[in-house]
Amino acid sequence: MTLRSRVVAVKGVRQGEGVGYGVTFVAERPSTLATIPAGYADGLDLRLGGRGVVLIRERRVPIVGRVSMDMLAADVTGVDVAPGDEAVFLGSQGRERIDAREMAATIGTIPYEILTRIGARIERLYT
Repeated sequence: MTLRSRVVAVKGVRQGEGVGYGVTFVAERPSTLATIPAGYADGLDLRLGGRGVVLIRERRVPIVGRVSMDMLAADVTGVDVAPGDEAVFLGSQGRERIDAREMAATIGTIPYEILTRIGARIERLYT
């Protein structure tokens, strides 16, 4: 199973600048953040903010700030990322992989909760 989206924006933030609802992420150094259109309305748990990772360009990058209804941010500092790049929440990208067990362990739940939360607005392709 794969759950993926695409990067829609890449922006720099200065040291001390915050992002997201409630400004739960404050950059400790100049950073580059990718905005990805995926959020809790799609089934991504709120607890992934500041804990979870996403695969971009075959690298694990941390989800920063809060997971909002339709968007989240990932710290892509040092990774050559551009709008349109694939972002994988569940599944494989190159040699890297994130599965439901890993995501569940990250937020202290069970894999079934991860899978059953995936929202109805997510397109499903069966192969």
